[in-house]
This record gives sequence, structure tokens and C-alpha cells, in this order.
Amino acid sequence: LGIVVYVNADGVGGQIMAPWWLDKNGNRSSSPVGMYWSTEYTDVLELPNVTSETLAEADFDSCGNTDKIVAAGNARTYLAAWATRKYAPTTETSGKWCLPAAGVLRNIQKNWSAIGTAVNKVGGASNLGNYWVWSSSEHSISYAWYARLDYSILGNYGKLNDGDYVVPVLEF
Repeated sequence: LGIVVYVNADGVGGQIMAPWWLDKNGNRSSSPVGMYWSTEYTDVLELPNVTSETLAEADFDSCGNTDKIVAAGNARTYLAAWATRKYAPTTETSGKWCLPAAGVLRNIQKNWSAIGTAVNKVGGASNLGNYWVWSSSEHSISYAWYARLDYSILGNYGKLNDGDYVVPVLEF
């Protein structure tokens, strides 16, 4: 199903990442498909605004964040989050995949050498680390956090940018 990219602090459970991109319909793609975090500037009221990089790095609630985003609107408004929920590589995991939180993306960056090797070994997208990936962590009404997996940069970017991509995670 994926590669372990985060283990909870207590050592019980964590998150795996699918080794490929998703398209807007939640289908696996071997090449990146850009999509909006949101098609409008709107604040997801139930989602905290994480306004510093330090706080963003501490956010590991991928599925809790994604739950709040999808509850706030439909697939036309919140494309990235809904694409992850549509992803269904197995019937058991259907509807359970999430947009990674900023802290999970930071953990992927810190361990990219090993994760990138694992992606290649399982036949994942060969260029997965070379693009900017959306997180489920919201910065403000206009911005959400994102990261390039093979860089050490975690930043925030306009939600209306369709040049960022989606790689889903699943909690275990």
C-alpha cells in the first residue's frame, strides 16, 4: 500500500505514504497532476490556522485535518483533500486516505534519502521528490502549507495555486 513515513511518538501507529501522485479523481498517476488546495480563499473554521513553521512542523494530524476540510465543502472547492478521500487502492482503505499534515511532510523531507529509495524499489513515481506537495495544514484564509519532498523547505503558498500536487497518506 505504501511506505512508512511517520511513526507516532509513542512508537504505536503512524502513517504510510502512497508512492505515487493522485489525479483530481483520486486515481493513481505516475506523473504529477497539479491541483488547487481550494478553488476559493476561504478559512476552514474547524481547522486551526498554523502561522509559524515551528507550529506547522508539530502538526501530524493528517486525517483529522482532512476530515475538517472535506466536511467544510465539496470536491469542487477542496480538490486536494477530496482527491485523497477518493483514492481507494483496496476496499479496506477506501475513504481513509488523507492529505499529509505539514509535520508529516517535514518528516518525509528529513528522511527523503531512505524514503526515495523505497519509492524506487516498489516501482513508485520516479520523480516524486521533485515537486511541491500540498499538506492538510492551513496557514490562513489564503494560504496552506506545502513542501518539496527532496528539499528542506516547508512553506506556505496560495490555496488557489494549481501547480502543487497530492501524495496521500494513510494512518495505521
